[in-house]
Amino acid sequence: MVNLTLHAGMAERRPLFIVRDRNLPVVFGVDGAGRLRLLQHMGTGAWSDTDLSAGLPDGATVRCADVRQAPDGTLSIALAVCNAAGRCNLRIGTGISVQQDEAGWLHTMRHLPVAPGLPTATLVTHVAFGPLQAGAPPLLLVHAGAATWYCNAAAPLHTMRPLDLPPARACAIGNYRQPGIWVLHAYGKGSSLRFTPLCDPFGWYVTLDYPDLPPHVDSVLLAPGAQPNVPDLYAAGERIVVYRGGNTPPQTVARVAGARLLWGHVHDGADYLAYADAGGALWMLVRPRRGAWNPPFRLTRRRAVLAVAGQFIHAAAIEEGRLEVQRFTMDGQLYGSELVAADW
Repeated sequence: MVNLTLHAGMAERRPLFIVRDRNLPVVFGVDGAGRLRLLQHMGTGAWSDTDLSAGLPDGATVRCADVRQAPDGTLSIALAVCNAAGRCNLRIGTGISVQQDEAGWLHTMRHLPVAPGLPTATLVTHVAFGPLQAGAPPLLLVHAGAATWYCNAAAPLHTMRPLDLPPARACAIGNYRQPGIWVLHAYGKGSSLRFTPLCDPFGWYVTLDYPDLPPHVDSVLLAPGAQPNVPDLYAAGERIVVYRGGNTPPQTVARVAGARLLWGHVHDGADYLAYADAGGALWMLVRPRRGAWNPPFRLTRRRAVLAVAGQFIHAAAIEEGRLEVQRFTMDGQLYGSELVAADW
């Protein structure tokens, strides 16, 4: 499952995503030329490299992007695309099959609809889906400087709306039984984290506060929970904690300070949580089924994006213009590594 992170600095990094196609990894990323590229594992040790920007208008570059995979394996894609004159528009698609060849993907890109509702000359700076949950609308948060909008990505033609946010250190959109927004902001000598519904036609308007946040909390991760449309929430500050299914008392995950939470996954009943340290190295925490959290172990020495495909954890990372994908066993042992592209 792909999850949503809340912390500063994420929007400044070049977009890179990894998803699964049955038992094989698929990588999406924006290269140094602003092209959206798709790299598919062909199952024989070879990778295909498709310039998806060829399906966009001539001269278009991708300013920012988000790619998320739903529980059923389909993708939601949001692209902020700028033309040669610098004008920007937002293209959104949901329910996209990952099992396409190059021709199919270029056809998908050509027919990715432009979402209306943004003021003329808006320069989108960041787009982020909320967690994609079965039975819940796929929500998208759109930032343009200090301005923010949101929409149901499955019906953006009618739902793009401005969002008036309070001063906050971070925010995320998603569903807690109904669509809403999580906002992390300073409160007294510490921090406050609250979920607030966006709107409810039946008048049910219930805010949710998360008590006993760790001191100096700076990173929050929404992850799939045991209850439908009720995510678990991990928070990291002087330690890492998890709120299971709501504002229950937090459970300690690890006594690690300064973690940047990046990824969570449930596999065969075990919980997996990945975070980055101050130097960018990626660390993994594992809680076996009905067990306690094991001590963290280092997975990679640099920033990476993760996905589980088959019985392996796949990690995609860029270093010195090279895109590499590593494959790990579920207990974190390196199984193999491939150089996927050398001109990133």
